Formats: sequence, C-alpha cells, structure tokens
Amino acid sequence: MWFETLFSYPAYAYETGTFLFANVFQPLWWLIGSGLIAVAIAISVIAGVRTSSLVWWRQTVIAGLQIAVALGVIGLLAGPVLQTSTLQPGANNIAVLIDTSGSMSFPNVPGEGETRLNAAVELLQQQLAPGLSDLAEVAQFTFDTSAVRMTAQRVGSNNGPSAIQATEAETNLISSTASVLDSFKGAPLAAVIVLSDGADNGDNSIADMAALAAHGVPVHTIGFGPRSIRGEVQLADVQLAADAPPLSRVTASLVIEHTTNGEAVVHVRDGGTLLAVQRVQLSDSTPTVRTQIVFDSGSNGIRELNFELTPPPGDVLAENNQIQRLLTVNERRRRFLYLEGEPRWEYKFIRRAVAGDEVLELVSWLRTTDRKTYRQGVSNEDELADGFPPDLETLYGYDVIVLGSLAASSFTEEQHGWLESFVAERGGSLLVLAGRESLNDGGWDVMPLAAALPVVLKRASTPTYGSADGTVRPTREGLVSPLTQLTDNEGGDPWATLPHLGDYQRLGPLKPAATTLLELVQGTTVSPLLVTQPYGLGTTAILATATTWRWQMRTPPEDVRHSLFWRQLLRQLAETAQRPRNVSLTMDGGGIVVRVSVRNKLFEAAANVSANAVITHPDRSETRINLTPGDLPGTLAARYLPGAPGVYRVDVNINDPDGEETITRFVRTGVMNQEFFRPVQNELLLRRMAEATGGRYWSPDDVSGINAALTFAGSGVHVVKLLPLWYMPAVFILLMMLKLSEWWLRRAWGKV
Repeated sequence: MWFETLFSYPAYAYETGTFLFANVFQPLWWLIGSGLIAVAIAISVIAGVRTSSLVWWRQTVIAGLQIAVALGVIGLLAGPVLQTSTLQPGANNIAVLIDTSGSMSFPNVPGEGETRLNAAVELLQQQLAPGLSDLAEVAQFTFDTSAVRMTAQRVGSNNGPSAIQATEAETNLISSTASVLDSFKGAPLAAVIVLSDGADNGDNSIADMAALAAHGVPVHTIGFGPRSIRGEVQLADVQLAADAPPLSRVTASLVIEHTTNGEAVVHVRDGGTLLAVQRVQLSDSTPTVRTQIVFDSGSNGIRELNFELTPPPGDVLAENNQIQRLLTVNERRRRFLYLEGEPRWEYKFIRRAVAGDEVLELVSWLRTTDRKTYRQGVSNEDELADGFPPDLETLYGYDVIVLGSLAASSFTEEQHGWLESFVAERGGSLLVLAGRESLNDGGWDVMPLAAALPVVLKRASTPTYGSADGTVRPTREGLVSPLTQLTDNEGGDPWATLPHLGDYQRLGPLKPAATTLLELVQGTTVSPLLVTQPYGLGTTAILATATTWRWQMRTPPEDVRHSLFWRQLLRQLAETAQRPRNVSLTMDGGGIVVRVSVRNKLFEAAANVSANAVITHPDRSETRINLTPGDLPGTLAARYLPGAPGVYRVDVNINDPDGEETITRFVRTGVMNQEFFRPVQNELLLRRMAEATGGRYWSPDDVSGINAALTFAGSGVHVVKLLPLWYMPAVFILLMMLKLSEWWLRRAWGKV
C-alpha cells in the first residue's frame, strides 16, 4: 500500500505502462530551454554574491541541487502521464479454479481443524469475490482429475463456494487449467486464478507447461497447506526393473522422504510371503534417503510386490507408507562374450558355474597357444572365427563382455574403440578379470577403453599381478548390491567361510564414480577387489583376482556359493545392459501411459517405427490403441484411461526396419491414492505455473494486490488510459527534500 500512497497508482501500472509528456509538442525546444535554464543557474551560483567565494566543489553541489529542482518543476509543467492499458469493465471474463481433490481435505495448518479447501473458500468469499465481480464476469470451476464449471449465480454466493466439498480423487492441475483455457477460446479471458495446494499427479512436463503458456493468459496461483509437516514419513518412490530372470536377486531402489529422526523398517512381501527386510536410519540432516533392498525373484510368473514402510513414532499419514509394484519373472536369454588369452582354471570354472543356467548364454573364445584358439558356445561356425566380432553390429548383439588375461595389443585400434562404445553408447556391461596380461600389465592404459574403466591405469616398473593370500569381504555397498549377494544355509556370514584367494592384481586410484563392492583382506591390509562404475549408458567392472575357482575346489560338492556368485554377477551385469526395444508403463492422473523406445542394431534411434498396444482388462475384454511419435526420435507414447481398478496386461506390438516384436508388461491401477503422497504444498509447481504464463504466486495471507494485477493484465479486452503523474506525493517530497538539502548545506557553509 505504501507504493500506491507515494506514487498514486499500483506498481503494476508502472510495470506495464509507458511514460509520456502530454504538454510537450516540440521536444527539442523543451530540451534547449531546460539546458539554458541549467546554464543560467550554474552562472548565477558561480557569480553570485553569497556563493562566489565557495570552493568549486561546493559551488557544484549547490548548482546541482538548484538545477535538479528547476528540472523537476519543468518536468511537472511538461505534463507527465502514464499511458496504460486496463481491463474494460464488463467486457471480460476471469476464471477461478478451486482445487477439490483429496489432498485439499488435509489440515491447512498442522494440528488445526480447518481444511485447505475451507481456507480457500473463505478467502474467495470474503476477500476476492467483491473485487473480482467489479472487474469482470467471473466463471467459477472446481477441479480434481478434470475441471467442472459451477452454476452459481455470483461468486461468493451461498449456493456457490460454500457448497463445495472435497473429493477423494487425484489432481490434474496442469491439464485441468489447460482445459479451462481451451473452453474460453473466442471469448475474452483476462486471467485465471487457481486456489490449490499444488498437488498434481500428472506428468508436469516442460511441454505441458509450454502449452499452458501458449494461451497468452496469465495464471495467478494461491497456495494453501504447509510447506512441511513435522514427523511426516513417506515411502515416496520404489523403482525396479519391469522383469527379471527366475531364481535371481532383484534390487529395488527406495526413496524415503521425512521430517523426523529415528529408525524406519521396510518390508517387501509377495502376498503373505515376506521376501526381505531393510532397516533405514532417518536423520533431520538428510530429509531424502535413497537406499536399496534386495530380494529373490522366485519362479516364472507375475509377482505383486508390496513395499511397506514402518516409520518412527509421530508419523501423520499412514496411507503413504506403502507402494505396490508388479514384477514379471521370465526366462529371456542374456548373451555373454568371454575372451580369454590363456588357459587357466578360472576360465574352466566360470564356464562350469553358468553351464546349467537357462538364462545365461555364454559364448567364449580361448587362446590355447600362440597359434591355436578354442571356441565354445558359438551359434554357428562363423561366430568368433577371427577371435573378435567382425563388426559393431555383431558386438552389440551381446549384453556383457568379459575380458580375461589379454594384452591390449591383441586388438586393433578400431576394436578398442568398439569396446569403449559398447559400454558408452550401446549401454552394455564390461567385466575385466585379473591376469598376467590384464590392465596395467597388458598395456591397457594407453587405449580408449582405459577411459571407461573404474580405476586409473598407470604403467608400473614391476608387475601388478602376482600371488596373494587373503579373504574376501563385502563393503557396505556390497552388502546391498545385487552383484554380490550370497546365501548361507546355516544363517552365518557366507563370505567369512570361503577359501582364501591365491592371487591379486594391484589397482590404481579409483575414479570418482567408482564403487567398491568386495575387498581383499590380507592381515591388516585391505584392498579393493570388485570395483564397478557407470560409464555412458553402461557399466564397467574389475575383478582383481583369477582364483575364485578355489571356492569350488576347496569346499564340499554341495556348496554352491562359487556358482551362485558367478551366476548372480553375470545376470546382474546383463540386467543393467540396455535393450534395443524398451516398453515402460507409468500411471498419470489415473491413466496408463505406454512409452516405447526403439533403437536399431547399432543402438541408434530407429526411424520408421510404428507401434500399437492391446490392453487386456481385468474382465478379459480388450482395447487396442495406437502409439504416436514422441518428442525424441525412436520414441512413441499413448495414454489410456482404465475404467476399473485391477491388473491390466499390455501387449505392445512394435514394427521397425529390423522386424517385429511383441513386448508384454503388466500394471495395477486403483491401488494407491497419489493424493496422500507428498501431502505438503507444492509451492514450486504453483510458482512455475504463474511465472510461465505471466501471472504471480500469492500467499493467502497477502492477496491485497491481486485486483491491481488483474486490472493491468495483458490479456482480454482493454482500454487505453492516460494517468496524470504531476500530483504524485513522491514528486513533491523529492522537490522539498532537494530545497531543504540546499538550505542545510548553505547554512552549514555560512552562505545562507
């Protein structure tokens, strides 16, 4: 209010208006006259009886103050005005959207009884309604998953907002606002006012926000609800692969958001069967905790997994402490390429470990002597005939590459580049084993592949590979990593009783993104043994030993830990490898969003791709939808709104130049109400909406300036007005202060 008191008009008038001088018809003569007056004042000060004896800088100050006053008076005589564009009364519409979704039934202030919806209705009736009705015709909407226009005769009437009730539906804030804007096409709409807590279960993509801004209508948002709730704990997200091989270990990534201290416990259940338990320590210093939990995939079929979080005492909402996910367990084959430079026990026992695995397809090439090689597991006589895939397309057909004791000189410069791009661009996994001609000892430090490895390679004056005697133990990261999961039938530590290793290859410094999963313990010396690192789209790993075969040879025949280690390691490396065709299902505001990403055999975005989806409902009926191209090459998407809750089967039929394929996914709908997740005000989204459209975010405690903001809005039917500025209190205060400053200075210098 102080701004309007000093400058006569709201700040919005100055932000959108243009300064003019109504009495100036010949600007040049006004400038010449102003200049002459300024020169005359300066001469009078220099030659004046009282001021001529002052030093030059004091004369300059006195002259400057007098010139400023004179120019101020001349400016007032010029008739300053502000040319603005204001809403034409009675010619425009203003849309008011009130959020009635489930989260608006939560308390507006923690511990108090008033709901967010009640607070929004009260604000509309008592503060907003009178001013809005004077500006324009007001259309009122409620929205949750969609917007519905109300039939009240007048904003604030008893049969209008006071009759609004919160629903249990989810929120589509962006799409509901966009639908209201669409409904006013062809009609003058000055602005949209949204009263909401900002919860939105839709996509909220940049494209959606840009489409909202394209209407050219400012959206003003008023946010309700607390920005944080003390003691609240929620299981915010669970991510895991859509499918997994049978009888393997599956890793789920958990995101826990909280505002408390204490211990939380996560349980994973398949129906009534408990699969895993994970304890998580919560601290105020880390309000977002990311952790992993590992469990068995089980046999073939669909697993309906329930992730349950037991929070510390004081949690406010129990409804956001569990999430359901579907996991498809199938036997999709994973292909491995194992290149070994010398006959050794490790090669034999790795092949033996995976021989009975129906998921792993191991193709190997072994150099037995300088002139002899041995191939196993090849699909035809041409595969690996030259010891290495003949082209990039063939190399990309594998999911994992294992390099044994092979010198860098065994490959051409082009093949080194292929290996690096296999990880970075194809998204495959690479495992390097220790050996006499591996890593530093094999000259790998100068080749392109060195950039992808998780350690820094440096030439050493002595061999880095040699005999060693040590035990293996997992690190903290290794205990939860699916790559290093072992079981012990007696319930003890499965790593503690493994036979000692007999060799070790010293590793250089670990790179910043590297993670150590296993360590070699030799007395008081602890060294990294299994190290992994993400690189580009793929993963690289180093196992700095070649004597894990001892785990099989020096244990009873029924001990399966060696076989389990290698199967699990190779399976998980294959699971992280990218696939040429990917299908994902996500829920968006109650709808199923089907997304497809297709790459060709060189893992470039595929062209000329088409896809459709056959959706099988819980009652066995079917719906067919076509997928449309997305924003990125090789991507397609479609959204389907299911009619009833349950498990839906989605068969996506993909057709591209490389052939046709059908990928099946499953999704459960209607299980979780997303309104209970993140039950605080999403101020960031509300601000983004306002800023993207030229509106403003308002706090319910201060909406006094909203009518002025709407009056000078840039949309709707406007009239041009000239607002006189000559009588602004700020101008007269400024002139008075200038004269008082001159008088005070002259008095201080004895020249009054």
